[in-house]
Amino acid sequence: MKKSILMLLMLTLALFVYAQEAEVTPEDPIVDPVAELLEKAEAAHEAKDYDLTMTQLEEAFDLDQMNVEILWKISRGYFDFADRKPNDMEYKKPYLYKGREYAEKALALDDKSAAAHKWYAIHHGQIGEAEGTEQKIKNSYGMRDHTLLAIKYDPDDDANYHVMGRWHYALSDLSWIERQIASIIYATPPQASFEEALDYFKQAHALDQEDLRNMLYIGYCYDKLDDEDAAEKWFTMAINAPAESDSDRSIQAEAREALDDL
Repeated sequence: MKKSILMLLMLTLALFVYAQEAEVTPEDPIVDPVAELLEKAEAAHEAKDYDLTMTQLEEAFDLDQMNVEILWKISRGYFDFADRKPNDMEYKKPYLYKGREYAEKALALDDKSAAAHKWYAIHHGQIGEAEGTEQKIKNSYGMRDHTLLAIKYDPDDDANYHVMGRWHYALSDLSWIERQIASIIYATPPQASFEEALDYFKQAHALDQEDLRNMLYIGYCYDKLDDEDAAEKWFTMAINAPAESDSDRSIQAEAREALDDL
């Protein structure tokens, strides 16, 4: 009888220990749906599937509308859409306005987000281009200031230097009439030069030697500085580089045209 009671007690204790261990056994990790969507969106972006990228980001936004990363990546997504037809401003306008809107939302949440400053600057500058000379000049200060903040908060992002190069190039390339408009809008118009543009484009190229945009604009700068040999070298480099998107092919077409015009 005592043996039976003892066996029963031991069995009860064993079952209790097993139950306790089962309770503390780690379960499968809980998947964060927002993080998972962001990971999928970035993979799609790397594959240059921009429609799928935006679909994933919009799903993430529905789950978390106060996430800075989601907001600036949606802003980037609208630029990717606009960049499908880089020379068609009417096509680009709606995407540029939406892109700037999302960058503004990101900055409202985190004014030290380098990516939010970068994408605000890009959209803001291109909106100025789309709206004409006066707006281009008015937007130039905002574009410059946000780009410099993007460089401050992320000095390793090549795109920030490219944008700053574009700022210097665009202002240095103003026509006489545009300069007169600038002097009316501002007592002291923004100061820029092709030399500084070239320096920024070279910094961008040093960080990303595969980006065709840097090659093209380095060629443009050398052309403006009357160094045709250097311009030819960089235009040819852009033409011979691998093209991975419609935007790349458009850049190569520009480079061919620029090379023919030397």
